[in-house]
Amino acid sequence: MNTTMLTDRDIDVIHDVARYYVQNRPQIQRRRFPADPNGRLTRRRLQLLVEQGFINRQKTLFCHPTASPGPVYYPAQRGCELLAEHFDDERYLLTLTQPPIPHHTWHWLSLATTHGTFDEAVANQSAVKIEAWVNEFEIVNKSESAPEKRFRLYTLIRENPRLACAPDAAFLLSAYGHSKIFYVEQDRATSGVQQIANGKTGGYAGLLTQNLHLRHFTPSVPAFSVLMIAPSARRRDSLRKAIADKPDAALWRFSTESDVTADNVLHTPIWYSCGKEDPDPLVKRKAEETSR
Repeated sequence: MNTTMLTDRDIDVIHDVARYYVQNRPQIQRRRFPADPNGRLTRRRLQLLVEQGFINRQKTLFCHPTASPGPVYYPAQRGCELLAEHFDDERYLLTLTQPPIPHHTWHWLSLATTHGTFDEAVANQSAVKIEAWVNEFEIVNKSESAPEKRFRLYTLIRENPRLACAPDAAFLLSAYGHSKIFYVEQDRATSGVQQIANGKTGGYAGLLTQNLHLRHFTPSVPAFSVLMIAPSARRRDSLRKAIADKPDAALWRFSTESDVTADNVLHTPIWYSCGKEDPDPLVKRKAEETSR
């Protein structure tokens, strides 16, 4: 396929795969082929993009019990080069094009869903913006092997005893003249809650103490929040309980995959903290908005 034969929607698909890293056909179909009820057109265009090397495809070796065992798609070098030229942005050349680790596939698919949900929520209104979003796999230097030098988000806080912070994602959210950093932890219930509490909280506490989060973004609000998205309400509450007595537990907010929707994620009180029973919204609306 000559690049001049690519449609605008083809480029959108290539861009989405580069932006979210791992996508399956239902995710792509929902976003870019909403009028394709049986998925036939979606499959045909994806097949063409794979055959011409604009995106890569990988079989799903570990199938989630509630999901389809279809393949997943991830970035290809030719597609990233196309995006760099199309958008005149060489940062696309740093996009990770290695195949996803098979047993992490469902984790990355869940992250892609969360990322897409925030993108949709922000697009549906004008008061709140995502100024920047960084995935855990975003590379700053391909030639480096040490994760703290290779990946933008991975932060080595101290060498001995080793303490690092490795968020699943991070974004800078702006609203009503202020901006704040949010880190994302996408829970798949594959580890015990105490293991997560012991393994994750120290890194974020160190990040805050040393102001290392300011390496990622420049916000107007000095502190940050960590958004933990759990697969169920029971798992959410177990995580809240386990993290409640850890350092800087006040940084953490908890919700569930079913509650994190484009309609709810910004202004609906779905985010629980360790210190109170009632949830809060991520962003409180201004008084003039609530009175409309």
